Amino acid sequence: MSTALPYLQKLRKPQLTEWAEFTDLNEYEDFTKPELAAALDSHLQKNRSIFHSDTRLSDYYRRLAQSPRTAARVASPAKRGLKVEETPSADEAPKSVRRRPAAAAAATPTPKPTPKPKLERTPSPDSDVPETPAQPLLSVQPPAVPSLSAALPPSPAVVTDAIDRQTAVWGKAISDTWSGSGVQERADSLRSNLSSVKAVSVLLFSLEALSLSRILFPLRFVTTASLHSIGVPFALSLKVPDVFVLVESSFWAPFSLWLLTNLLLPLTVAYFFNLSLQSTRPSSPTRRSRPTHASFDPLSFHIAKALLTYLVFGSGFTFWDVYAPYTVEMVDKAILGHWTGTLTGSTIGVIATLYEAILQK
Repeated sequence: MSTALPYLQKLRKPQLTEWAEFTDLNEYEDFTKPELAAALDSHLQKNRSIFHSDTRLSDYYRRLAQSPRTAARVASPAKRGLKVEETPSADEAPKSVRRRPAAAAAATPTPKPTPKPKLERTPSPDSDVPETPAQPLLSVQPPAVPSLSAALPPSPAVVTDAIDRQTAVWGKAISDTWSGSGVQERADSLRSNLSSVKAVSVLLFSLEALSLSRILFPLRFVTTASLHSIGVPFALSLKVPDVFVLVESSFWAPFSLWLLTNLLLPLTVAYFFNLSLQSTRPSSPTRRSRPTHASFDPLSFHIAKALLTYLVFGSGFTFWDVYAPYTVEMVDKAILGHWTGTLTGSTIGVIATLYEAILQK
């Protein structure tokens, strides 16, 4: 039984019913007045944090916060006059104390004192001001100290996983950039074009032509580009190939000798001595498929080129004095590696042709 239950028992049942209604007390319709007061007392104690600020329940919670002795004095007005003593205030002189008759003291049982709850103020018995709910004291927490786990570095497994994820992201970004640039497609196309005997032959022929052009088209001085006007002490001589040599015999004699020995005569031999022509004929006369073969045999081309190079530039053959020895010597010095370099290129062509033929079998 709480200290506020007597207060509820003195109220009328309609007021108790009203309190039960606005405090959401369940199944109170069939209760008698004592049962309703007891149920309402238990309900208000359990939900004190919700209803303590309601002004309609201020008298109830004020009595609930009082000690049992004080509540008994408030509940019984006849007992107010039977005081044992009165505590004087600090500014007043002590007064005489009326003693309770022994018979009244013997007739009235003294309730057992209960300890006062902490952080609560007990108002005087005659005070009608509602008591303010007890407020908790301000707690001071010590400053947070970082835990040892927060100061330690992550485990090696976590670091390894982070590195692997970042490496995968970078690898994907590099792969996407490389694929979007189109370099791989161009590289594959160039590789496909260079992976043939014809490409090897064209490359060797181009190297010989570039080395011969240094002699056939000498550089002529045009002007000097000076950078003194912008404060740079630098002068550059501009030279361009002399194209007027095309009308002179000094150009056509070495050019025709090189073209004859390195291209025209080897192509003629490769056309008439086409060894691949026999291998592409049908094996039976009833075969209707049309055979495919190269117009010029690359193996015959490189063999004929090697023989002509040795005969002309190695032995000094002048095609029955059609070309002067000076012209033969001029072409030999102009080609990269001289005539031995041309023989090396022809040997490379022969090996490439044989290797391609072996792979096609």
